[in-house]
Amino acid sequence: MFGLLSLGGCATAPDSPLAPKQPPAPPVTQTVYVPVYVEVEKPAPTPPPPEPIRLPEDQDQTLSLLAEMTRASNASAEDLRKELVAAGALFNKERSHVNRLRYAWLSALLGPAAGDDARLQGLLEPLLAKGSGLVTTHPLRPVADLLLAQIAERGRQVREEQKRADALQQKLDALKAIERQMLDRERRRN
Repeated sequence: MFGLLSLGGCATAPDSPLAPKQPPAPPVTQTVYVPVYVEVEKPAPTPPPPEPIRLPEDQDQTLSLLAEMTRASNASAEDLRKELVAAGALFNKERSHVNRLRYAWLSALLGPAAGDDARLQGLLEPLLAKGSGLVTTHPLRPVADLLLAQIAERGRQVREEQKRADALQQKLDALKAIERQMLDRERRRN
Protein backbone atom coordinates (compact mmCIF):
# COMPACT_ATOMS: atom_id res chain seq x y z
CA MET A 1 0.00 0.00 0.00
CA PHE A 2 2.82 2.21 0.69
CA GLY A 3 3.92 1.80 -2.87
CA LEU A 4 0.54 2.75 -4.11
CA LEU A 5 0.39 5.90 -2.16
CA SER A 6 3.69 6.96 -3.29
CA LEU A 7 2.65 6.52 -6.88
CA GLY A 8 -0.63 8.17 -6.31
CA GLY A 9 1.05 11.37 -5.12
CA CYS A 10 2.70 11.90 -8.42
CA ALA A 11 -0.29 11.31 -10.54
CA THR A 12 -2.89 13.97 -11.19
CA ALA A 13 -6.49 13.29 -10.74
CA PRO A 14 -8.22 12.45 -13.95
CA ASP A 15 -10.82 14.83 -15.24
CA SER A 16 -14.01 13.62 -14.10
CA PRO A 17 -16.80 13.63 -16.56
CA LEU A 18 -19.15 14.80 -13.88
CA ALA A 19 -17.23 17.94 -13.01
CA PRO A 20 -18.23 20.94 -15.06
CA LYS A 21 -15.53 22.23 -17.37
CA GLN A 22 -14.57 25.81 -16.99
CA PRO A 23 -13.60 27.63 -20.04
CA PRO A 24 -10.03 28.72 -20.06
CA ALA A 25 -9.42 32.37 -19.19
CA PRO A 26 -9.16 34.55 -22.23
CA PRO A 27 -5.65 35.83 -22.87
CA VAL A 28 -5.06 39.38 -21.78
CA THR A 29 -3.73 41.60 -24.53
CA GLN A 30 -2.16 44.96 -23.98
CA THR A 31 -0.68 47.34 -26.55
CA VAL A 32 2.77 48.52 -25.58
CA TYR A 33 4.69 51.12 -27.56
CA VAL A 34 8.38 50.41 -27.73
CA PRO A 35 10.56 53.08 -29.38
CA VAL A 36 12.88 51.65 -31.98
CA TYR A 37 15.94 53.64 -32.99
CA VAL A 38 17.53 52.70 -36.27
CA GLU A 39 20.80 54.24 -37.46
CA VAL A 40 20.61 55.19 -41.09
CA GLU A 41 23.48 56.77 -42.96
CA LYS A 42 22.26 59.72 -44.94
CA PRO A 43 24.55 61.60 -47.28
CA ALA A 44 25.40 65.06 -46.08
CA PRO A 45 23.31 67.64 -47.82
CA THR A 46 25.29 69.20 -50.62
CA PRO A 47 25.29 72.95 -50.37
CA PRO A 48 24.37 74.82 -53.49
CA PRO A 49 27.39 75.82 -55.55
CA PRO A 50 28.64 79.24 -54.55
CA GLU A 51 27.96 82.03 -56.92
CA PRO A 52 31.08 83.23 -58.66
CA ILE A 53 32.46 86.39 -57.21
CA ARG A 54 31.72 89.26 -59.50
CA LEU A 55 34.52 91.78 -59.51
CA PRO A 56 33.98 95.35 -60.57
CA GLU A 57 34.75 95.79 -64.26
CA ASP A 58 37.98 97.69 -63.69
CA GLN A 59 39.33 94.98 -61.38
CA ASP A 60 38.29 92.26 -63.81
CA GLN A 61 40.05 94.06 -66.67
CA THR A 62 43.14 94.51 -64.52
CA LEU A 63 43.30 90.81 -63.65
CA SER A 64 42.86 89.86 -67.30
CA LEU A 65 45.60 92.28 -68.34
CA LEU A 66 47.97 90.97 -65.66
CA ALA A 67 47.35 87.41 -66.84
CA GLU A 68 48.12 88.50 -70.42
CA MET A 69 51.27 90.28 -69.25
CA THR A 70 52.46 87.21 -67.40
CA ARG A 71 51.88 85.01 -70.43
CA ALA A 72 53.55 87.52 -72.76
CA SER A 73 56.61 87.74 -70.51
CA ASN A 74 57.42 84.13 -71.38
CA ALA A 75 56.61 84.36 -75.10
CA SER A 76 59.14 84.24 -77.91
CA ALA A 77 60.20 87.40 -79.73
CA GLU A 78 58.21 86.39 -82.81
CA ASP A 79 55.05 85.83 -80.75
CA LEU A 80 55.61 89.18 -79.02
CA ARG A 81 55.85 90.96 -82.36
CA LYS A 82 52.56 89.40 -83.47
CA GLU A 83 50.89 90.37 -80.21
CA LEU A 84 52.32 93.90 -80.48
CA VAL A 85 50.83 94.32 -83.96
CA ALA A 86 47.45 93.07 -82.72
CA ALA A 87 47.63 95.29 -79.61
CA GLY A 88 48.54 98.30 -81.78
CA ALA A 89 45.57 97.70 -84.04
CA LEU A 90 43.27 97.31 -81.03
CA PHE A 91 44.66 100.48 -79.46
CA ASN A 92 44.15 102.45 -82.67
CA LYS A 93 40.59 101.15 -82.88
CA GLU A 94 39.70 101.85 -79.22
CA ARG A 95 41.98 104.07 -77.16
CA SER A 96 40.96 102.72 -73.76
CA HIS A 97 43.25 102.67 -70.74
CA VAL A 98 43.56 98.88 -70.90
CA ASN A 99 44.47 98.87 -74.61
CA ARG A 100 46.99 101.69 -74.06
CA LEU A 101 48.64 99.82 -71.21
CA ARG A 102 48.70 96.52 -73.15
CA TYR A 103 50.32 98.20 -76.16
CA ALA A 104 52.92 99.96 -73.98
CA TRP A 105 53.70 96.76 -72.08
CA LEU A 106 54.30 94.72 -75.22
CA SER A 107 56.41 97.53 -76.71
CA ALA A 108 58.52 97.60 -73.55
CA LEU A 109 58.93 93.82 -73.58
CA LEU A 110 60.39 93.93 -77.07
CA GLY A 111 62.90 96.51 -75.91
CA PRO A 112 64.17 99.63 -77.61
CA ALA A 113 63.90 97.96 -81.03
CA ALA A 114 60.09 98.11 -80.82
CA GLY A 115 60.09 101.81 -80.05
CA ASP A 116 62.03 104.36 -78.14
CA ASP A 117 61.46 104.94 -74.46
CA ALA A 118 60.26 108.51 -75.00
CA ARG A 119 57.40 107.19 -77.15
CA LEU A 120 56.52 104.63 -74.46
CA GLN A 121 56.53 107.33 -71.80
CA GLY A 122 54.26 109.34 -74.07
CA LEU A 123 51.89 106.37 -74.22
CA LEU A 124 51.79 105.99 -70.44
CA GLU A 125 51.67 109.61 -69.31
CA PRO A 126 47.98 110.08 -70.24
CA LEU A 127 47.19 107.25 -67.84
CA LEU A 128 48.82 109.18 -65.02
CA ALA A 129 47.58 112.66 -65.96
CA LYS A 130 45.39 114.43 -63.44
CA GLY A 131 41.81 114.74 -64.50
CA SER A 132 41.85 112.53 -67.59
CA GLY A 133 44.06 109.70 -66.31
CA LEU A 134 43.48 106.89 -63.89
CA VAL A 135 42.58 107.84 -60.35
CA THR A 136 45.06 106.73 -57.71
CA THR A 137 42.70 104.01 -56.46
CA HIS A 138 42.15 102.47 -59.90
CA PRO A 139 43.66 98.95 -60.07
CA LEU A 140 45.49 99.76 -63.33
CA ARG A 141 47.28 102.75 -61.80
CA PRO A 142 50.01 100.72 -60.01
CA VAL A 143 50.60 98.73 -63.20
CA ALA A 144 51.07 101.95 -65.18
CA ASP A 145 53.32 103.37 -62.44
CA LEU A 146 55.44 100.22 -62.43
CA LEU A 147 55.80 100.15 -66.20
CA LEU A 148 56.75 103.83 -66.32
CA ALA A 149 59.32 103.25 -63.55
CA GLN A 150 60.79 100.29 -65.47
CA ILE A 151 61.07 102.37 -68.63
CA ALA A 152 62.74 105.18 -66.68
CA GLU A 153 65.16 102.68 -65.10
CA ARG A 154 65.97 101.19 -68.49
CA GLY A 155 66.67 104.71 -69.78
CA ARG A 156 68.95 105.38 -66.81
CA GLN A 157 70.84 102.13 -67.44
CA VAL A 158 71.23 102.98 -71.13
CA ARG A 159 72.63 106.42 -70.21
CA GLU A 160 75.07 104.83 -67.73
CA GLU A 161 76.22 102.33 -70.35
CA GLN A 162 76.67 105.17 -72.83
CA LYS A 163 78.79 107.07 -70.27
CA ARG A 164 80.93 103.95 -69.72
CA ALA A 165 81.29 103.46 -73.45
CA ASP A 166 82.28 107.13 -73.88
CA ALA A 167 84.84 106.83 -71.06
CA LEU A 168 86.29 103.69 -72.62
CA GLN A 169 86.41 105.38 -76.02
CA GLN A 170 88.30 108.31 -74.48
CA LYS A 171 90.80 105.91 -72.90
CA LEU A 172 91.18 104.06 -76.18
CA ASP A 173 91.72 107.35 -78.03
CA ALA A 174 94.32 108.37 -75.43
CA LEU A 175 96.12 105.03 -75.85
CA LYS A 176 96.10 105.45 -79.64
CA ALA A 177 97.52 108.94 -79.26
CA ILE A 178 100.30 107.60 -77.03
CA GLU A 179 101.01 104.84 -79.54
CA ARG A 180 101.22 107.41 -82.38
CA GLN A 181 103.59 109.54 -80.33
CA MET A 182 105.80 106.54 -79.68
CA LEU A 183 105.80 105.60 -83.37
CA ASP A 184 106.63 109.21 -84.32
CA ARG A 185 109.57 109.26 -81.88
CA GLU A 186 110.89 106.02 -83.25
CA ARG A 187 110.65 107.29 -86.84
CA ARG A 188 112.55 110.41 -85.89
CA ARG A 189 115.31 108.33 -84.37
CA ASN A 190 115.71 106.28 -87.51
